[in-house]
Amino acid sequence: MHRPGFRRALRVLRTVAGSPWFRLAGSAVAVLLFLHGVDLGAAIHLFTHISAGWAVLAIGLAALSVASSILEWGVFLRGTGHGLDWGFLGTWYLKGLFVNQVLPAGVGGDAMRALQMGRITGHGAMVASLVASRMAGTLGMALWGMCAAVLLRDLLHIPEFAGFVVFAAMMMVAWVLALLAETVRLRIPEHRRLTHAFGRALHPFTSTFDRYRCRPSIIGQSIAAGTFGWGLNLFSMQAFSLALGGNVSWEVFAVALPIALLATFVPISANGIGVREGLFVVLLLRTHVALPLATALALFVDLQMVPFAVLGGLVYLAEHGRLRHPVWLARQLSPRSGEAAAARLQQRSAPSWPRLSSTPAPERVVDGRDRNR
Repeated sequence: MHRPGFRRALRVLRTVAGSPWFRLAGSAVAVLLFLHGVDLGAAIHLFTHISAGWAVLAIGLAALSVASSILEWGVFLRGTGHGLDWGFLGTWYLKGLFVNQVLPAGVGGDAMRALQMGRITGHGAMVASLVASRMAGTLGMALWGMCAAVLLRDLLHIPEFAGFVVFAAMMMVAWVLALLAETVRLRIPEHRRLTHAFGRALHPFTSTFDRYRCRPSIIGQSIAAGTFGWGLNLFSMQAFSLALGGNVSWEVFAVALPIALLATFVPISANGIGVREGLFVVLLLRTHVALPLATALALFVDLQMVPFAVLGGLVYLAEHGRLRHPVWLARQLSPRSGEAAAARLQQRSAPSWPRLSSTPAPERVVDGRDRNR
């Protein structure tokens, strides 16, 4: 009797929960609760007495972490025949950071790179490289967290170690499934039309992972870069705590940061804003960090990537006009794929670029009917 009303209420709830305005409102409420529960004045006071040397070291380590992330992503593209210059990859990564700061979504930068750079490499290869780099970085994060949970076993009262072990095991299983996906797809019988059609749609993605499987050195390099980059990020946080007059060890950040980053996927706020900071402060308080210092460190987590995002925005503004010219894009490619990319881009843009040459078309007679076609 009440099923139609229940279904109607469920549809309304889904519509409201999926609205960006609902998430923005949730973030606003979370930020207000965060400001109400912390000592913001004392945290700002810490920023006024910051040690410049330790702060510069923290920013430098963060910059090296960004460079490691570019390497973590770029090896998948360069190792499979896409000869893109490191400078070209770096500019697109910085522009992705800029998009992440502007849009209230954690995957906005990845989506932008997949759509724009996918025109050069193919969207399947680009999406696969982004997913693989995320998996490599997440596995490195889990390894650091597992080591830190062992070192903090006397301080923590919940089984973080078991959680990070399960997390790392899940990432390894995800790697195995992704690398074997193309082999499984080829064995799908054709009489299963729906499954076979779905496998064909995923072929550009799964075939790229199959190429990674044939080049295990690429996977190892990316995981090593992701692990090294996350370690640099942890030591950057420790250096900034020293700049604020405290001394929070990297082990605390290795356990607290991954848990706090899970708030990014909470559907009640935009990119976890407000929820992430509050959860991070609570986790630091459990390890006996003072409230003002915990608040300042939570703010630093949000501000850490802002200089690099601003740099990405400046790069985007500087290249905004040139990005529309296929010749400029082709020059960013190495000789291995420059000619192919230039030919592909010229073919795609042929209808919108007039021929400047005065040489007539080679021996083609166009009559009135062809012209009308």
